[in-house]
Amino acid sequence: MSKEDATVPETEEETNIEAPDSVEIEDGSEQSIEDENKGARRTVTRRKRNKSKSKTIVVDELPSMSFVLGGEHAKWLIPACFVAMILISVYGGMVSWNLQYAEPDSTFDGTSREYHDCIMVNFKYGSRNSTDHDPYHPDNIECAEKQGIDPNWSELEYQQWLDDLLSGLTVADDGNHSGYVWTEGGIGTMTYLVSTMNANMSVYYDPAAGDEFNATHLAIWNSATTDFGGGNDSFESLLPGGDTAMAAYIGTGGIIGPKPTGYIWTATGIETMTILGANLGSNMSVYGDPIPGDVFTGGHLAIWNAATVSFGGGNDTFEHLLPGGASAMLAFIGMNGFVEIAPTGFVWTEDGIGTMAILGASLGSNMSVYGNPSDGDVFTQEHLGIWNGATVGFGGGNDTMSALAPNGQSALAAFLLTPIVLWSNLTDMPVVANVTITPSTPTTADLLSCTYDYLDPQGDVDVSETRWYVNGVFSATNSAELSLAAEDEVTCSILPSDGVNFGFRVYSEAVVVS
Repeated sequence: MSKEDATVPETEEETNIEAPDSVEIEDGSEQSIEDENKGARRTVTRRKRNKSKSKTIVVDELPSMSFVLGGEHAKWLIPACFVAMILISVYGGMVSWNLQYAEPDSTFDGTSREYHDCIMVNFKYGSRNSTDHDPYHPDNIECAEKQGIDPNWSELEYQQWLDDLLSGLTVADDGNHSGYVWTEGGIGTMTYLVSTMNANMSVYYDPAAGDEFNATHLAIWNSATTDFGGGNDSFESLLPGGDTAMAAYIGTGGIIGPKPTGYIWTATGIETMTILGANLGSNMSVYGDPIPGDVFTGGHLAIWNAATVSFGGGNDTFEHLLPGGASAMLAFIGMNGFVEIAPTGFVWTEDGIGTMAILGASLGSNMSVYGNPSDGDVFTQEHLGIWNGATVGFGGGNDTMSALAPNGQSALAAFLLTPIVLWSNLTDMPVVANVTITPSTPTTADLLSCTYDYLDPQGDVDVSETRWYVNGVFSATNSAELSLAAEDEVTCSILPSDGVNFGFRVYSEAVVVS
């Protein structure tokens, strides 16, 4: 660009002319330039201000790169910037190299690069807190050999910590028979809590719902919660609604429950015990204020026996407190007792009792080993244990309750003429009540009817089974088939069923034929 190109002459007259803000001027100088450049015409736009005399020049050409980089100084600026970039890159690379590949530990058998890589592998596969934990991954084994450590180093360290913890605990007893068990909700809560401390439920030996929560578990819990304001909990503190100082962490549901004993509180029993307790200046809080269906625990039995020693009791068993039991306190609690056998979902069948009586007789035994059950009585875990113990020598010994129900897979199926038990979904099972024979004073000419009230929780149809007994012997399923004589004693029973679920069989009072 020449000096002539950038300069436009300006006269006095042009300065004082009031004109629009923008004018185009073609002057002699510009024309001369055009002549010299053979048609390279250039137009200049000038803005005039009356007072400021400022001007704006608009050009159609961008400045050159050398001008941007410093004009006449660009020759030394560009090389200087280039050299600076090289120096910075080299220095940064040296720092990076020194950070990544520091000298390995003296016990490491490998290069600096391998040392660095093995540190990463070690914590990826070797650490028990890593989501990729796999101590026997080939890369981890290789690095462990170079480092001179066990591939499972993290688990070994954890077990050592656990052993040290347990060795320093004071356990109240031998750890057995606390009377409390882990609940499913409690295990879920505890799994979360220990995970926040980079541990897991192996601290408590990986319990399942229903496993004993023993004194060792309690000691571990108290040791772990000391720093959080706990450390003094009892078993009762960890029950639902317990007074643990850690309630904010475990919620109102607690983490344990009473261990099932096979016996539960009844509504009548709670009412009876409330009255008895009031007479002694006490209340049901000594039993933890139970509700019908709650476990009647070993602790409850001990409280009962201790309270009744002065009244001639003190030696009752669970069975003594059942309806019709042999409690020394029968005069106070009545024939209804105050506990009942906890439902298991399975009940004895009439046919099953007959089969078992035959099998027992062939072995020189009788049904007294099962407590002489009646049709519809609960088939308990204890009954199952007796059955399995008795059948080991015949190829059995591992039956479940389901195996003894219809279509079960008992190893003793060849000996079972009929299923021993019936399964019933306790929530969905139908029930019957008010089973009665009509007429109530029948003659040999009357057709008898067995009436009852039926209730099914889902409103399902009634497909209950009726049975007739004459003088205590099963005789027919239809009263029309009965052949009666004067003085015969007749009863009927109803096994409630909705076609899927069975209920408990209910018997009528006997009527005498005249």
